[in-house]
Amino acid sequence: MNVSPDVMDVLKVLLRLHDLDDLGDVALLDLARDARLEKLKKGQTLQAGACVDRHVYLIEGEVELMADGRAMQTVKAGTDRALLPVFRVHTRGLEARCIDAARLLTLDEATFRRYVSTIRPEQGGGIDVEEYSSADQQPELVGEIRRAFYHQEVDLPSMPDVALKISHALQSQDADFRQIAVTVQADPVIAARIVQVANSAMYAGVSEVESVQNAIARIGLQATRAIVMTVVMKNLYTPQSRLLHKRMNTYYRHSIQVGAISHALASRLPGFDPERAFLAGLIHDIGVLPLLIQADRRQDLNQDAELLEQLINELARTVGAMLLEQWAFEPEFVTVARQSEDWEREVDVADYCDIVQVAQLHCLLLGGQKINAAPAMSGLPAFRRLQLDEIDPVKLIEDARQEISEIISALAA
Repeated sequence: MNVSPDVMDVLKVLLRLHDLDDLGDVALLDLARDARLEKLKKGQTLQAGACVDRHVYLIEGEVELMADGRAMQTVKAGTDRALLPVFRVHTRGLEARCIDAARLLTLDEATFRRYVSTIRPEQGGGIDVEEYSSADQQPELVGEIRRAFYHQEVDLPSMPDVALKISHALQSQDADFRQIAVTVQADPVIAARIVQVANSAMYAGVSEVESVQNAIARIGLQATRAIVMTVVMKNLYTPQSRLLHKRMNTYYRHSIQVGAISHALASRLPGFDPERAFLAGLIHDIGVLPLLIQADRRQDLNQDAELLEQLINELARTVGAMLLEQWAFEPEFVTVARQSEDWEREVDVADYCDIVQVAQLHCLLLGGQKINAAPAMSGLPAFRRLQLDEIDPVKLIEDARQEISEIISALAA
């Protein structure tokens, strides 16, 4: 078969893309024929809303993803991120601005969907194929929602404006307590929570703080960011069905428990920032939120507790990683969302995901429910990496019980 040099060049690019793993030659050739190569000059922008009918990949140059004029993430050709579409979602206000002259490859959406959804209907974006037994309830429904997330047909929730401003400010190397305090004070709920936590047993000083600025100075920027996230998670949406309202409360309380225990663990381990661990524990299960939002719109899910848990167990990890990537969280937090229940994960150096895994098992000591398919503490690779053999989990919880209880009470209110 004779293939033009242009198509050959495109094929070389396609063979490197993660989304196209396992596609056959015919499918790749068809995609290559329908593909377009485009060049953008430095400073030019590409709107996500203008790309709903195509998948865009960066093959040369560097672009900055912007949401409503704010920098979210940088994508550079040749990196792992560039092997994924520039736009993972097509949210209004999202755009890519060229930092350097860029070369883009765009694939036709119809052709892409025809092949990828047929050859790999049950997988995408890290969502694994699952084998279903005949006893499974409505597996086609779970598969349908999985495909909807994979094909980016579901709009992930946007971070509220005040929270977005605070998050960007807190990630800046030039973060200033006074400027952040002014931003925080625009949201009375967040401001009140920060002062309340600053006066809790976890952070209590000689005297009680009353101002937001002093509270932020006491607890630190990462803890401030964590508290912002608790308010965001609680107020992102209000479930309509009784089942989902109950599940939302369970999710929210569990997240705060894991965050508080992660803080207690990190404060007793060298090389870890307790406030960063607090945030990692808080967002480890954040993929549950978009799934609850989807379930709330479907009667076949919002009345069926067993099917809802099946959906959460299968998709929450991947959806959580997608959401944190959209919110421009650092890679280590994305890893926590993606791997917090990958109990056999192997990494060279202990990380915050290890702390969160151990914290989840410690939740049982606070009356939490058993984590799905979790091993015994002593058999957990994360437990060995953190060298926790000499730390008695029961004593750790007892020693930190007051500060954990106060944080849960303050944030779960």
